[in-house]
Amino acid sequence: MRAAFCLVFCFLLALTAFGQKKIDGKSVAPAFNVTSIDGKIFDSASLKEKVVVLNLWFINCPNCVAEIKLLNKLVDEYKDKDVVFIGLATNKKAELEKFLKKNPFKYNIVPQAIQTILSFGEPDKNGEINIAFPMHVVIDRNGAIVVRRSGMKGLGDVQNELERQFKTTPSKTK
Repeated sequence: MRAAFCLVFCFLLALTAFGQKKIDGKSVAPAFNVTSIDGKIFDSASLKEKVVVLNLWFINCPNCVAEIKLLNKLVDEYKDKDVVFIGLATNKKAELEKFLKKNPFKYNIVPQAIQTILSFGEPDKNGEINIAFPMHVVIDRNGAIVVRRSGMKGLGDVQNELERQFKTTPSKTK
């Protein structure tokens, strides 16, 4: 059973690695449609013209948990800008609800998002998808991935990209 799962898993990963489209030499973000823990639906097609910041994480990842306060500051800093923050988690909804009571996270948290997480992985030289958690992804207004960084060091790249995105383009406020 485990071998069959691994085979199917590897096949799905290989599918995400081939045929990725490009915009100005940058990878086009894969299409996604996810629902947050509080019922909000986020569809990549409806997020066009917005900057999207993704955090790929899970509860038992020490670095993922350690950076939550810093990520919350980022959300506060850009709350009036045309940016959407989404946390794609591997954990189940009940686990996340319990965790978030003690560790508030201001991103829109999506439970059990492993399939979407895998779609944002990047193939290595052997074509295998490896995701080091936490992973940060920034998608620009055109749907191109402009940042894809693993680890806590990726947070600085996210900050720099948000500054760049909103320095040159006025934000849309509601």
